[in-house]
Amino acid sequence: MNKPTYRQNSLLAALTLGVALSAPAQTAPNAAGTPAAADPGPGLVGTNYSEFSFGYQRQGGEPKDLRDFELISNGSVFKNDAIGIDADFVYDYLYGYGQGYNDHRNLAQVGLTGFLMETWGKPFVTADAGMAWQDAGGASQRGFEYTATGGVEFQVLKNLALTPYVEYQAEPRLRNGALPVADFPNHTTFFGVKATYRINREWNASLGADLDDHSVRDWGLRAGVSYHF
Repeated sequence: MNKPTYRQNSLLAALTLGVALSAPAQTAPNAAGTPAAADPGPGLVGTNYSEFSFGYQRQGGEPKDLRDFELISNGSVFKNDAIGIDADFVYDYLYGYGQGYNDHRNLAQVGLTGFLMETWGKPFVTADAGMAWQDAGGASQRGFEYTATGGVEFQVLKNLALTPYVEYQAEPRLRNGALPVADFPNHTTFFGVKATYRINREWNASLGADLDDHSVRDWGLRAGVSYHF
């Protein structure tokens, strides 16, 4: 029997943590002492949810076409009328094919989001950190990863929120030169917008688009669904 690898053990632990973050119920006792359901609104900031999404990224380097599956579990850990704090777990699987090689990258991060409860929207800042593993052409490497995101979630309609954002992602020790072909950027800034539509109290659907500074031709699209707890 093959023994579990360091990467497998790390990913299993990270996924377990992600499930745990989704456990808190999104209810609060009312004056009578019974749980009162909270309307999550069309947005995601400040709510308990899990989201699964699929993304497509087009870039100037190799591989040119990237597919990306992402799982996010988010839990509201503090909130009042003025400010709030969320805890999150992110697992991301990115892959592409170029010059005869399959390139794969796994990423697992945990972090916090701080936000303000304004009448016009929810400005927020998110900081995440974790590990990334990359495999290409039979070679592999891993490294520390961190992400910083800032944006504002605007409710533009009763069931629709728009979230413009800027995200900086860095993998300073994940050196692409050690692999046969892998032009995934180590330091990237994304400029994007995400639309979130509330289908009902439990379910949201989202669609997003972004540009990044890896090359002038880099752009991406992402679609997802989220479930509120």
